Amino acid sequence: MNIASLLCSELLLSLTASLVETDFFTDCAKDNTFIEKAKDLLHGNLKNVLRLDEISGKLGISKYQFIRSFKAQTGISPYQYFLNSKIEHAKQLIEKTGDIYEVVAECGFVDLTHLNKHFKSVYGITAFEYLSHINRGA
Repeated sequence: MNIASLLCSELLLSLTASLVETDFFTDCAKDNTFIEKAKDLLHGNLKNVLRLDEISGKLGISKYQFIRSFKAQTGISPYQYFLNSKIEHAKQLIEKTGDIYEVVAECGFVDLTHLNKHFKSVYGITAFEYLSHINRGA
């Protein structure tokens, strides 16, 4: 082995050792913790859209860092997660109450068309069609 090979091997070992000593796993755990906090914030306020500045401010990070980390952890943007959660909540309310207009008001949708548009994007049918399906099955 020549000097260059020995030097490369030594540098590789040094780099490997420094990577092992980093807080990689701690950083991942922190990311998971703050993503769970963000999800809780979003779930707790499904009627109103929280601004990214508000969420990231409560988490103590920039909104761009929040968006990147959230998407890396969940595979979707915070806004898409919010919409999916809102639609899931609307679905549960439709099942519980059977009153689609109450669901529109309770979930903060502008009108039935707004609810139907988002409901269809998630479930493939409108909220009204879903309610009709439930009523036929009962």
